[in-house]
Amino acid sequence: MTGRAICFALCAFAAMLSIPAASWTGLATWLSLACSSAAFVAMALNQFLATRPRFAEPLFGGLDQIYRMHRHLGILALVLILVHFFLTPDFQGKQLASDLNKFAKNVGMAGFIGLMALIALSLIKRIPFTKIETPYHWWRLSHRLIGVFFAFIAFHQFFIKRPFAGDAWLANYLAFFAVLGVVSYLYAEFNGFFRRRKYRVVTVTRLSSATIVEARPIGRPIKVKPGQFAFLSFVKPGLREPHPFTVAGYGKDGSVRFAIKPLGDFTKRLRELAQVGDEIRVEGGYGRFTHARGGEKQVWLAGGIGITPFLAMASSLKAEDPRQILLVHCVRDDAEAVEAEKLAARDAELPNFTFRLHKSGEAGRLEAAGLKAAAPFDLNGADLWFCGPPLLRSAIAKGLSAAGVKIRRLEFERFEFR
Repeated sequence: MTGRAICFALCAFAAMLSIPAASWTGLATWLSLACSSAAFVAMALNQFLATRPRFAEPLFGGLDQIYRMHRHLGILALVLILVHFFLTPDFQGKQLASDLNKFAKNVGMAGFIGLMALIALSLIKRIPFTKIETPYHWWRLSHRLIGVFFAFIAFHQFFIKRPFAGDAWLANYLAFFAVLGVVSYLYAEFNGFFRRRKYRVVTVTRLSSATIVEARPIGRPIKVKPGQFAFLSFVKPGLREPHPFTVAGYGKDGSVRFAIKPLGDFTKRLRELAQVGDEIRVEGGYGRFTHARGGEKQVWLAGGIGITPFLAMASSLKAEDPRQILLVHCVRDDAEAVEAEKLAARDAELPNFTFRLHKSGEAGRLEAAGLKAAAPFDLNGADLWFCGPPLLRSAIAKGLSAAGVKIRRLEFERFEFR
């Protein structure tokens, strides 16, 4: 992806600029300073990516890929900071004042300890050798505090003694990323209040497999395309944390519909506490999982609650749409199906849209041969849009390849935002 290459190149460029600035200090000291410079750029880029920049989504392939890069940059920064810490720089550098240098050193140590703890908490989803997952609110709090400790590191970077003048290329380069990181942090903390749109819940339907929440805008609605997702939070205790959910439907009046499976603590509380009349905050839409980017032949394959993006995409289809589309929803039984009646109705209305409900409890696990047999068109050259368990995606992709079916593209999103 272009975005990933740009991020790594920007980090590498900091190390390159450290050669003329600090190479005279010796290999060990130069390596320590090169690692600290590259780590600083990686941390600043992470603060920028945390703002969820929509214009950058095409460079990375969607917000899910931006979050994946965010994680990789965090790991890179962690490794580089550790190298800098254990390879203590040794030189007679330039400093503004002795007391300021000592203070910058102490601030840097506080930032180092804080960042190490928060990055570790952020990266460790499950406590090792246990089944205990790090609570989401801990993870979210750690992300909000990382920006504070980044500011500590930026102060340390500016005022600690260093072997190059303030007008050196490296100094200016790091100053730019210091400003970028701090501004991005402030933007992410405060602009979220302006990005979020107010909605009022108008219906709550508790199906056996999902909670369907529909809401109408109070004022300006979000802009969302079929297949995209949004961050949803309630203005009530227990449901205030924003969580990402795919938008299952979008009305002409700006209303949105979510189909949410009660899997974790938040979604279980939502199922219990959500009521008609609740005020919610919605931020979106994000992602590039939209069939408008696809070709003339498309297979939409959903597993379980993975049907949600396809509900919105199917609702947006028109009779004159020239695309041939097959939607297969894999469930255990009828109780797990979500809005199958609406999808069957779309099948009857649209000449080029076919819907199949595959019940594994009766027909067994879906295999490539079954998918091929269900298609009313030749799968060779078709796009495969997938949302569901990774094992199902892998099995179908391998099965189609073994059967000699050449898929033009395989599209899916990784919903791993921590």
